[in-house]
Amino acid sequence: MPLVRIDLAAGKPAQYRQAMGDIVYRAMVEVLKSPEDDKFQVLTEHPLGDLNVAKSYLGIEHTSDAILIQITLNLGRSTEQNAPFIGA
Repeated sequence: MPLVRIDLAAGKPAQYRQAMGDIVYRAMVEVLKSPEDDKFQVLTEHPLGDLNVAKSYLGIEHTSDAILIQITLNLGRSTEQNAPFIGA
């Protein structure tokens, strides 16, 4: 059972937060081959200033709308299986 935590700045509509969760879930099903309905997510909004994200890292610019996604997976997938999911 993967556990997903999505942290984002407060103020986005419920549909936006739901879409974020759905995007991550679909990627997990399609790329990691997670079973359908294996969806356990915690979406947390934070006041402005509570997400401490670098303005730029590795040539990628970040704004106050940066979204942090943490996925905890259990054992059983190889590095090769995980690589397409994390963009390696």
